[in-house]
Amino acid sequence: MERPHQLADGVSFVIPAYDEEAGIGSVLTDLERVIKTEGLDAEVLVVDDGSRDATAAVAASHGARVIPMNVGYGAALKRGIEAARHSRLVITDADGSYPLEVVGRLVRDLERFDLVIARRTGGT
Repeated sequence: MERPHQLADGVSFVIPAYDEEAGIGSVLTDLERVIKTEGLDAEVLVVDDGSRDATAAVAASHGARVIPMNVGYGAALKRGIEAARHSRLVITDADGSYPLEVVGRLVRDLERFDLVIARRTGGT
């Protein structure tokens, strides 16, 4: 369904994380680059789902808003979505398994559609 008007607000990035100290820094660095390149008004929320390592500290050092909890992946997603300031949401993982270079295209597609879903495998 095409959207009649462009959304005026920014984008909230929701990243559930559990013991991702080793990977979250590079994911957030890549995301910072995308936000700057695309000129996005964005917030980054890392939902730390009871990590036993320094996931939360690394995320906070990158300027992410860290939401602590410990109830599982699905609840972490829900908590991040509920905490988001913007109505446009991008959900990604903390382990670098999603190619963030496509975020700009996804966000632009949200100007026309209510929901855009990308997949992390395949050629398109």
